[in-house]
Formats: sequence, structure tokens, C-alpha cells
Amino acid sequence: MTAGTVLGNELMISIIVPVYNVTPYVEECLESIYSQAFSHAYEVILIDDCSTDSSIDICRRFIEKNHLTNFTILKNSENQGVSVTRNRGLEEASGHYFMFVDPDDCLAPGAIASLYDTAEQFSASIVKGNNTIFNEQQERAARYNVTQQTLVSGQEVLTTLYQHDQVRGHPWGKLFRRDQLGAYRFPLGVRMAQDLFYCSEVFSHADSLLLIEQNVYRYRDRDSGSTGSKFNSGSYLDWLDSVEKTVQFARTPGQLRAHKNLLVRTMAQLARECRQLPKSRAEQVLSEIEQRCKRWNIRLWWLVMRDHLGLRSLARYFKMRQAIRQSRQNLRQA
Repeated sequence: MTAGTVLGNELMISIIVPVYNVTPYVEECLESIYSQAFSHAYEVILIDDCSTDSSIDICRRFIEKNHLTNFTILKNSENQGVSVTRNRGLEEASGHYFMFVDPDDCLAPGAIASLYDTAEQFSASIVKGNNTIFNEQQERAARYNVTQQTLVSGQEVLTTLYQHDQVRGHPWGKLFRRDQLGAYRFPLGVRMAQDLFYCSEVFSHADSLLLIEQNVYRYRDRDSGSTGSKFNSGSYLDWLDSVEKTVQFARTPGQLRAHKNLLVRTMAQLARECRQLPKSRAEQVLSEIEQRCKRWNIRLWWLVMRDHLGLRSLARYFKMRQAIRQSRQNLRQA
């Protein structure tokens, strides 16, 4: 099938694309969607979050040039952020399935067909494919990609997300069944890790998760000092709050244990990043780490005797402690 050729009129997939100030990238994103070889009807919902550049002009020209009746542009009344924008897309979606594409990223060739065909074959609530990470210099496979198709069912769906080994808490690269999962929304007023909270709620209500080895998504690495930015703005606190609050969706001992693993993983990452911060900021972050570890019972005895965490989580705990000691030593020497 060529791009744009469909069988029947039944709408199968809604693709939600929030658009905000992505002039250098958005046409490549649109082209990657338009060029998909998919034999069923789909819609693309572009939501302009009041871009101040030429992003939407590029979208309009692309639609007009290719005579695309299944591409729709909506506009927010004011700039409201990605959560509100994606939620509006969810309100407008009418396909059997829905998926998200960020406007600076791209779909891999054959992505929609791979996700849809396996979803239909296995009646899966969620299908997650592999992704690459690219920039101007290189493109590489994500560390959490799978090497074989795996079906996860029941309570293990949320457990798999918490474990973070094969699935991460971003909405892209996944296909969701709308009749089962279309009612859930991204949290508002959260500057970081709102995706994780959304995915945790959605995964907690999914009957099944299918992991496929096909590459379906190309994530653009636009590293522009985001690590330092989250500390300067304080948005890392929203990240920690989001990770903490996702425990509300846990229902089983296995899910609670996996969530504690996620807390340890998060603290280990934060401690590593803290080593690169200037003295004034590092002291604040170290204090936050210590307070959270106390509140979350991230202590060796507790992790071993109460949570019964495995060796990988314990290794992360020791790496966290080592990073904290190193940061404290750096502060004393400064």
C-alpha cells in the first residue's frame, strides 16, 4: 500500500501530535507519519499550543501540498503546556486505538502497521515497540529495547512499567486501545515526569501489554542542558513527586516491590547527577535526597528485610550512597 491508501472507512488509529515551537523538526515528523505504509484509515490530530514560530505554517503547507483530509489542526486559546495539549487530543480522538508522536521526533518506517497488526492479533490493550535515539551525529538503539516479542498480562503490566527495564514512562512508541484506556488524562500543573504518572494510571487499567522487537519510533536527542535546567527551575521536585505518587496505582506485593525499585533507581540517578552541580545547588539537592530516602524508607536494612529487593536494586542503592559520599567530599573541598 502507498501512503494515504486505505481499506474501508472505519477509523482505526488516532495519532496525537502536540505542536509548540518546533520549526526545524516538524516537517520531518509529519513526513514520517504521512509516509507510513498502512492499509487502514487513521487520523492525525495536530494541536497548536500557541507556537510563536512558523511551526503551524509548516503544518498547514504540508497538509495543503499533500491534500491530506485526515490531518487536522486545532489551536489552544493560550499556551497551556504539553499535558493540556495532549489531553485535548485525547478528547478529539475517535479511532479504535490512539498513539502519541512528539513533533520533534519521527515514526520509524512501518511503525503503525507493526503496532496495529500485533494489537489486533493478540487483542492487546497496549503495544510497545522499540525505539532509537538520534541526533545530527549518530543514531543508536535504546538500552531498554527488547530482543523478542513478549506478552505481559494482568497485574504484571504495571509491574513491568515500574521495573523500568523494558518499558519507560513516556507515552510515545506505544499504541493504546481507546475503548479501554482512552478516558485517562495527563496531570496538570506538573513540570516533569507527568508522562510517568499518566502511563502508570493507564498501565494499571490495561489487561495486557505486548512488547515487540520492531523499531517503531525515533527519539530526537535535543540535549540543551536539560539536566541542569531541571535543578535550576526546581522541576526535579515535580519529577520526584510524580515518581512517589505513582504508588497509588499499586495493588499487589509484587507491584509495591517494583515501585520501591523505581524509587531506588530514581534516587541513584539523582545522586549521580548531583555530582555535576555547583556547590550551592548540590547542597539543596543532597538535602532533598536525604529527606526523600528517609520518607521512602530507602535504607539497607529496610530494602533487604522488608522490601526483599533483588541484587540489582541493592547495587543501585550502594551506587547511590557512593555518589552521595563523593558529592559531600566535593563540597568539603570546594
